[in-house]
Amino acid sequence: MRAEFSLHRFYLLSIPLFVGLAISGCSQNAFQESAKRDTDPALLFEAQKQMNTSNWADAITLIGRMSAAGQADRGTKVILASAYAGKCGLNLIRLADRITNASSQNFFAILLGGLQQASVASVADCLTAESTLRSISDVAGNRTADENVMLAFIGFAKVGAILAAYADTNDDGTPDPTFDSCNTAMLPDAMLREVGTGVTLAVSSLAASGGSIGSSLSDAVTNACADLATVDPSFDFCAITAAADFTVDQRKALGGLVKSSDNPGLGTCVGGITSCVCP
Repeated sequence: MRAEFSLHRFYLLSIPLFVGLAISGCSQNAFQESAKRDTDPALLFEAQKQMNTSNWADAITLIGRMSAAGQADRGTKVILASAYAGKCGLNLIRLADRITNASSQNFFAILLGGLQQASVASVADCLTAESTLRSISDVAGNRTADENVMLAFIGFAKVGAILAAYADTNDDGTPDPTFDSCNTAMLPDAMLREVGTGVTLAVSSLAASGGSIGSSLSDAVTNACADLATVDPSFDFCAITAAADFTVDQRKALGGLVKSSDNPGLGTCVGGITSCVCP
């Protein structure tokens, strides 16, 4: 029941975030006739129209033409983050369905498949979406439930895009058997750190929002950190939400999390998180 309720919630959230505001034809005409095209409301209106047809770059350009005060508005930041997330490849409804209906796949494999064929440029767009939304507040309790859900899904998209770009070199939607997240030639350190924050921010944001989709990731990460702490407390990365703050040992643990056979890992290392920690 919780999963059904949460998915319904995401369908509602997707309207303002990824489809655009539902505005009748009459109100559109009235707005266009009365508003100057270079005002902040007019530019934001046009940006949302571009988002209706997935013209993410045009929407971003239009928002960039708004005044500094207009761009600093909380609602504008949410819309701009949505545009960058769409440009990254995030389709909230499709990804929510994929997560909800997945049966035996580990969480990272679901995300990789959901962002199949993402590129390094896609990752950059996800990073911008994330930083834009975090500029509202870096404290989950200071963000609304909807903003936290959105940030969690941007985190999911960021992780999926990174894994698709680096772990799926033939673009078949599954990780390369030889992929090793401990090898910086295959997964750069900067990207491993971003996987880490994608996970930890998603977990903390979902906890603050009260949503249940993604709970399998939350449980898996919490359990992984508990298991790692029994081996060495320095491996526990769960409280870190800034990419620059991960220690050497925490990055070793993150590499193990990515390739572990245990959920949420990709399964390119035969074994659980404690046996797949990077050397």
